[in-house]
Amino acid sequence: MVSTPSGPALPVWLRLLEVVLGLSSVVISIFVLANLDYQTSELVVLVAVALMFSAGRMMANGGIRRGLAKLEALGLLGGGVVIAAVLLVVIFLPGLSFATLVYLFSIALAIQGIGRVAHSMRSGQPRWLRGSALVIGALTVSLAVGALLVPGIAALTLVPLLGVIVFLNGIETIVSGLRPTDPRQLTLLKLIFFSAFYGLILINWVDLYGTTAPAYHIWLILTYMAPFGVLIVFQGLKDWQLAVSLGLLVSLMNDVGYFFVGDLLFGFHRALVPWVEGQLGFHGMQVLFIFQGGAFTIPVTSILMGFTIYARVAVVTVVLYHWWTHPSKLLV
Repeated sequence: MVSTPSGPALPVWLRLLEVVLGLSSVVISIFVLANLDYQTSELVVLVAVALMFSAGRMMANGGIRRGLAKLEALGLLGGGVVIAAVLLVVIFLPGLSFATLVYLFSIALAIQGIGRVAHSMRSGQPRWLRGSALVIGALTVSLAVGALLVPGIAALTLVPLLGVIVFLNGIETIVSGLRPTDPRQLTLLKLIFFSAFYGLILINWVDLYGTTAPAYHIWLILTYMAPFGVLIVFQGLKDWQLAVSLGLLVSLMNDVGYFFVGDLLFGFHRALVPWVEGQLGFHGMQVLFIFQGGAFTIPVTSILMGFTIYARVAVVTVVLYHWWTHPSKLLV
């Protein structure tokens, strides 16, 4: 195992696990926040599953990571086991009283938050990574204490607050798994997060309402790519693959987050599960929308949309992985 300036290198499988668990937590949190009118018991189970991912992360880190003191390793492993046990009670006994749920979630969040705060105190980690762990850990502990001390607030906002905490923990877990060790990797990570925000919020804001422009979808594609033309302007055509992959990432955030954002931010009430099934190709030849190309139109079926989503995921993954592993090609 090779050491880096930021501490002992993590096994690739553990970093990949953190990224997958973080992405899963983010997806669950967005679904929960976009569907607060669902039955509370269903949302509670979803949040518990997402927090179970954090328990798995703690156990994995405590069980195999080198460079940890024995007491710290045992604390992470034991804390993960306790959180998992508490959340299993929530998952398999969803009919528990609200006061009991608040108590159990508070225990799980407090342990998780203390673990992140303790992790932030370790030397040998990048300062920005330690800072993110400290902020997320302190916020998680604060929520746990607040839910116990002010049950009235918990009664009104427990599920939304849990959704936010799961989302923030998911983002921190993704970044921890990626663990950029080169300033150019950090630049690429910023570009990825900008692309996700641009696609989810700014593009969807327009796409949910302003669909009557001539040749609308041609204009929309150009809007996906517009910010990343700056890369080509300043760095030349050698970066065109990166620019295109970031534009494709924006388009993915638009196509898979369209009604999630509509429900969460703009008061839409679309049934998300059937919609996602259609986007992923499970509705066969059902026409989802008509592509407006100005001089031409194309009926976009569920199968066609699903194919384009899977193809874009593959291209974005391959290209961004290449740039992540060859950061020297990216000028900062």
